Amino acid sequence: MTPFELDPELSLIDLAAALPERRTLALADVHLGFEEALHRDGTLVPRGHLATVQGRLQAIADALGVCRERPWKRVLVNGDLRHQFGPFTSGEWTHIRGLLGQLTDLAEHVVLVQGNHDGNLDVLTGQFDNLRVETTYQIGPTLFLHGDAEPAELPPEVETLVIGHDHPAVRLRDPVTGRMELFKCFLRGRYHDRGLVVMPSFNPWTAGSDLTQERPLSPILNAVDLEAMAVYLISDEHEIFPFGELGRWMAHDVPSR
Repeated sequence: MTPFELDPELSLIDLAAALPERRTLALADVHLGFEEALHRDGTLVPRGHLATVQGRLQAIADALGVCRERPWKRVLVNGDLRHQFGPFTSGEWTHIRGLLGQLTDLAEHVVLVQGNHDGNLDVLTGQFDNLRVETTYQIGPTLFLHGDAEPAELPPEVETLVIGHDHPAVRLRDPVTGRMELFKCFLRGRYHDRGLVVMPSFNPWTAGSDLTQERPLSPILNAVDLEAMAVYLISDEHEIFPFGELGRWMAHDVPSR
């Protein structure tokens, strides 16, 4: 698991984004409670959503040399910590407390950026002293927001927007079997005169949305040249690989693994 530097300010590592000089890690769209919702709707999946999320987060921390004695300055969840709407269920509450307990061990501060699934997050601020809830969060020239709405205005010093919400993924053809496989990815492009990075979902139970076949949900993504966005694919081994522009897939020239 090796960090991939997008620019001096921002790196990618597995399903997360890092601001190394600012000792910050960001992840998006964890959707805790997703497993419980599937079971309630009659879809049987193995229990283990929280353990898988925590294991992947710990692997990222290990790769970056982060631990309780040498924590991140902050960890930021860029929207949709929760999956279900409405009041917390007991199972959802248990999972959220479990993940936030891990985050507060690994970071001096935890920031929850509100997503469209994230009602009632303010009750969590009374449970953890170093946790805050925000609608957007700016770190230097980088602005984090979930992406379910366009910003009313942008501070002039903001150079890059980082969003989640769309769970981007792309399909590759296996050169041996010929089968198509879906891989999560980051996208990078331009939003008006600013840079734009789209984060994949940190939810292990979802493969993501193939934006060559589906219209984006985010009004921000609907306002950009989607075909010109660069694709950074996350492999099964959790490494990041640049794969050219998204228009390469839209032209039906499907790359091979």
